[in-house]
Amino acid sequence: METELQNRLGEVSSQLQECSRQQTSCMEESLRFQQQRDNYNSKVNDLEGLKGKLASDVSDFRTRLAKSEIQVNRTLVDVELCKTELESLKNLQVSKTATLETLRLEKETLTTQLEERKKRIEELEKEIAKLKVAMTTKSAPNPPLPSKVTPAAQPPKLSPALNANNPINEPVIEDNAKEELEDPSALNEPDNFERE
Repeated sequence: METELQNRLGEVSSQLQECSRQQTSCMEESLRFQQQRDNYNSKVNDLEGLKGKLASDVSDFRTRLAKSEIQVNRTLVDVELCKTELESLKNLQVSKTATLETLRLEKETLTTQLEERKKRIEELEKEIAKLKVAMTTKSAPNPPLPSKVTPAAQPPKLSPALNANNPINEPVIEDNAKEELEDPSALNEPDNFERE
C-alpha cells in the first residue's frame, strides 16, 4: 500500500515536473508569440503609415495629372494657333512675293515709260531748239539793200554852186530798188514769217 502510494506520488511528481516544463515552454512560446504580435502590430502601423503616405502621393499625382492634362490641352491649343499663324505667315509671304513681283513689273513698265518720255523730251527739246533757231533767223531784220547806182550817174566834182543848180547829175536809183526802199510792207516780212 505504501509502495503504491509512493509510486503514485512519483507519477504525480513526474506529471508536475512535466506540467512545469510544459508551462515554461508555453510561457516561452507565449512570449515569442507576443513578440511576433508586437512585430506584426508595428509592421501594420508602418503599413498604415505607408498607406496614408501612398494615398497622399496618389492624390498629389492625380492633382499633377489633372494639371498636366490642362497644360497639355493648352499646349495643343497653342500648337494649333501656331500652325494657323504659320499658315497665315506662309500665305502672307506668298502674297508679299506676288506683290513684290507685281511692283517689280510695274517698276520695269514705269522705267520703260520714263525712258521713252525722256527720249521724247530730248527729241522735243531738240525740235524746240531748231524752231528757236529758225524763228531767230526769220525774225532777224533784213540787211539794208545797197542802192544800185550806175557808174555813169556819178556826179562830177563841180563847185557847189553848179551842183546845186544842176539836179540832173543826182544819182539815179533803179526803179526796183527804189520801190523796195519805199515799200513799207517789205520791212514787215519777218513779222509775217513769225505769224506763219
